[in-house]
Amino acid sequence: MNKMCLFATTLAIGPVLACLAQGPQQPKVAPGPNEPDWEVILRERYGLSMFGDLLNPVRATPEQTPGLFRKAGPGPVRFAPIIALGLEAKNRGGWYTVPATPDAPPSKRELWTYVFKNTTEDLRTGKNLPPPLADGSSTTFDPGGGPFGLWISNDQFEDGGVFTQPALVARINRRLAKQPYKAMIYPNRDKATGRIIPHSYLIGWEYSTNDDFQDVVCQVDNVVLTEQAKAAR
Repeated sequence: MNKMCLFATTLAIGPVLACLAQGPQQPKVAPGPNEPDWEVILRERYGLSMFGDLLNPVRATPEQTPGLFRKAGPGPVRFAPIIALGLEAKNRGGWYTVPATPDAPPSKRELWTYVFKNTTEDLRTGKNLPPPLADGSSTTFDPGGGPFGLWISNDQFEDGGVFTQPALVARINRRLAKQPYKAMIYPNRDKATGRIIPHSYLIGWEYSTNDDFQDVVCQVDNVVLTEQAKAAR
């Protein structure tokens, strides 16, 4: 390849590489300890780029990063764990309405619990996916027409859990207040066809401090990520 061709190729791929790179304010993602990395899970299971497809990147500060949804159409919203790689203490998940004032606590509704941990072999073979939920769990709810957020927690930590809104984590969870960005949100893609599944999202959660972002991987359906224009692509 001559120098002119090489220069043209560099110009062509430069913007692509830039859009896939981690932004300067984005918290770093650490490899999972003896577990599949978040980057690998996204790429191999969903055909997604960890930063190129991220819908809620940190552009200024974590606290300013949005993380609310609205129902997209008739019927219930579905929110369910699909991969469990965090602690085997009881994991909980649910939704919340937006606090009426900046100092008010979120109105949390619990949907499901489980005590389970997937293995690398589970992800390779598809066994034990999704993790089994405890009796009495539900994965559907109707939030009405207003904005709402999602949350998870683990009973090993008595700290209020983590939320799709980093500002709530910073305000409520003292243990994680220094790095409150604990949910990475993506479009749900059918890897076989490469098509984005409308009104469906994947969320990689972190409730520890190592930031591997795969403690719980969830799918949420029949929603629109309200603040993010990329969700419409």
